[in-house]
Amino acid sequence: MSNWTQLRKLADAGLPPLNDMFAGDATRAESMSFQVGGIFADFSKQRITTDVVQALLALAQDKNVAEKRADLFAGLPLNFTEKRAVLHPALRGSSHDKATQKLVKDMRTRTRKFAEDICTEGKYQTVVHIGIGGSDLGPRLLADGFAASGKPALDLRFANNVDGASINDALAGLNPATTLVVIVSKSFGTQETRMNGEAARDWLGKFTSDNMVAVTANKDAAVDFGLDPAQIFEFWDWVGGRFSLWSAVGLSLQLAYGPDMFDDLLAGAASMDAHFQTAPLEKNLPVMLALTDIWNNNFLGLKTRAVVPYARRLRKLSSFLQQLEMESNGKSVTTDGSASVDTNPVVWGDEGANAQHAFFQQLHQGTQITPVDFIAVLTDHENRPAHTLALLANCFAQSEALMRGKSEAEVRTELKAKGLSKSDINALAPHKTFPGNRPSTTIVLERLDAHTLGALIAAYEHKVFVQSIIWNINAFDQWGVELGKELAGTILSELQNGETAKHDSSTSALITRARNAQGGE
Repeated sequence: MSNWTQLRKLADAGLPPLNDMFAGDATRAESMSFQVGGIFADFSKQRITTDVVQALLALAQDKNVAEKRADLFAGLPLNFTEKRAVLHPALRGSSHDKATQKLVKDMRTRTRKFAEDICTEGKYQTVVHIGIGGSDLGPRLLADGFAASGKPALDLRFANNVDGASINDALAGLNPATTLVVIVSKSFGTQETRMNGEAARDWLGKFTSDNMVAVTANKDAAVDFGLDPAQIFEFWDWVGGRFSLWSAVGLSLQLAYGPDMFDDLLAGAASMDAHFQTAPLEKNLPVMLALTDIWNNNFLGLKTRAVVPYARRLRKLSSFLQQLEMESNGKSVTTDGSASVDTNPVVWGDEGANAQHAFFQQLHQGTQITPVDFIAVLTDHENRPAHTLALLANCFAQSEALMRGKSEAEVRTELKAKGLSKSDINALAPHKTFPGNRPSTTIVLERLDAHTLGALIAAYEHKVFVQSIIWNINAFDQWGVELGKELAGTILSELQNGETAKHDSSTSALITRARNAQGGE
């Protein structure tokens, strides 16, 4: 019997309710929790038994997770459709290849010196970071996260959307003479970044040559854009955009918060790399994150996962993980070209406790069960300890409530104690009943600093990789984003020039409507 079949049998046989799992095992919370550095992860509220965990581990072993893990750090060309190595761990020092080590070290030395020189000069007041996707989401997450333990020396703003409001908001009220613009684009051809870069260049005017820099893997395109080679910082084609925040893509963070804090981020990620490489599968945090997600998705049929950080400084985490997970593993074809099993669930979420007042109604009583990743921070960085305790209380209570629920009998007893009539109780009780038995993982950070944030992000990166191995897909290409971009180029030409190509009737009508709104024919 294959491990996949064994897991299917365990799921089909049914599982005891989570309440019963806790009642029958006093050590459940301890045995299903992990401590890795400053990160504590509790999986005990997931709908898993010891038999399920053992079968999941057997599946990971059968899929050669340990061997593929070694291939990742050895720099093998795991991105086979683009014939590229996957070396983002090398950006934080987790590489044994001397040539790669030198490339990374040289660039880190250069970005550090640039950041220190900018700080010494005292010329700038603001950094405007222009990027999109992986060139935006990671830096935005870091900008918020760094603010928990440090104060920026420069105001840091972001422009990402091709909507003119994005660049307008980023530049509003600024002085071109005291603003440094950092354009981040791997290809230096991405439409949104290119247009915002052109708008910023026009706005800078005579200050462009000194006040605009680029981070890219296409240095020639940046030079053609008009930038001085001395103002261009490179990264490499073996760095996927969604894995690139560790590279010169993080230059804006070094400028605002200093290179020392950025080095702490890299060190935290490197510590998680070391854990992922050396810990046995059964004690490996990224592996457990991957396996519980696979269990929920492929065997319990739970097709979405909410990420809810109870920390405002992590408010971009769910958006960052959307790209990291869904762009990496949102695939339907295996490495040999055949159809895949169900792959990545839909990832979504928002910061707690605001999320409780937005979508927790559905999490608790909706017909679709959604597993949740709760993220909490123990240390108060905002000098408001009462707020921190309230956040923690809400976070822990929500995971408990999802697991425990409230039976109709309990509701009836409560309503009777309040003096309601029997008819009112009969009418109200079903609406106040909570089914419970809804799974979650709680991840608790001892503190929110650069080191811990680096380790957390790296853990999710490695989780994505483990899942791709088990699903037998390539986590490191993203062909699915190409078709829409190609069609957008065609339609933009039609909107600009009044040309007409062959489209379906809906798209043609939309193009005509847009043309008319812009004063076209």
